[in-house]
Amino acid sequence: MKERIKVAVMGYGTVGGGVCGVLTEKSSLLGLRSQGEGSVELKYVLDIRDLSDSPVARYWVKDIGAIVSDPDVDVVVETMGGVEPAFSFCMKCLSAGKSVVTSNKQLVAEKGEALFEQARRSNVSFRFGAAVCGGVPVLKTMVYGLAANSIRGFAGILNGTTNFILTKMFKENASFEDALSAAQRNGYAEADPAADIEGRDACRKTAILCSLAFGRHVYPDEIPTQGVTGVTDADAACAAAAGGSIKLIGWGKKTDGAVYAGVSPMLVPASHLLSHVDGVYNAAELHGDKIGSVLLYGQGAGRDATASAVAADVLDCIRRPGFDPAYSWAPSNGERVADGGVLPCRFYVRGTAADPEKAAAALSAALGTPRFLSRAGAPADELAFVTAQPAPKAHLLETLGSVTAFEALRIFPVFEG
Repeated sequence: MKERIKVAVMGYGTVGGGVCGVLTEKSSLLGLRSQGEGSVELKYVLDIRDLSDSPVARYWVKDIGAIVSDPDVDVVVETMGGVEPAFSFCMKCLSAGKSVVTSNKQLVAEKGEALFEQARRSNVSFRFGAAVCGGVPVLKTMVYGLAANSIRGFAGILNGTTNFILTKMFKENASFEDALSAAQRNGYAEADPAADIEGRDACRKTAILCSLAFGRHVYPDEIPTQGVTGVTDADAACAAAAGGSIKLIGWGKKTDGAVYAGVSPMLVPASHLLSHVDGVYNAAELHGDKIGSVLLYGQGAGRDATASAVAADVLDCIRRPGFDPAYSWAPSNGERVADGGVLPCRFYVRGTAADPEKAAAALSAALGTPRFLSRAGAPADELAFVTAQPAPKAHLLETLGSVTAFEALRIFPVFEG
């Protein structure tokens, strides 16, 4: 083992700054935990901005060539975000025989296949544990903790920003707009929150979990995705009346050889622990064929939580410097994710009816007596319910279409665990 392990960090934003802080503050501890002696030390910080007056000024470089050509650099951390130039830079580092750690879920979800192939050819490690649920070790648990299991499925709250928004709506009766503004004031949502509230961030993480769990590359564009922009305070109140809460859930399962996946708001019953995951916290439930269900919970985002996960991946690269096939997946086999709408489930439905009593009778006859919900302050024409029997979504839509006295405004699946 080398006495001093040298690390380069590409990108000095929120996460990159946190990683640099961990590397400089805990150099000896990381050395002890990675190889029993020595130290893990920061050598370069790559950023196109001028960092000459920053705390990392003495490490600052602007040219990726300085990192690639330095034989002393053992591990490179990528926290730049986006696909380019992050992908090109990571490929250059892997080609030069350096292990790479990234927190970039878009990079892994879209380019993981090529990155694995280069890591395999160079026999170096490529780690991305911080890309899903930040500081919660979901991927490591899946790969190593549940190594004796075939993963049958997973489901979780994978985006802290949307969970904060939905929690404000559920617990404080806030409107979506007010809850989003609070998330932005607290630094949980960007000025442009589209990736979070439209579900794209959760979709990328779902794609990574699907790929690792089921062994072949699943791309984000294969996964049906619905964000939280359609959720209102009325839905939050109806969910409470149903004895649950609305959560944005990313899920995947493999049944009879087919992979199903999706991202959407769901009504989660209070009997399930996911219903009680609030604020910016994340949680993921993994289903193994031997162990059953395992639930992991913790801070899914933020500077320190993500930096902690990145540092743990750096240690893994030092302990296992060669390519680890267990921490990868095969190329796409051309089969796309199957239509999850064919899987039967119960649904939460909210809509309007000119004559609610007449519409309720018609819905009961068509759907087998759903559970009707009431909330304080509801308009006279509102009708909300939870279906009694699981059915495919197409069947529900066809049935609702036959009840002309009712117009559905919101339809969310009920999470069954």
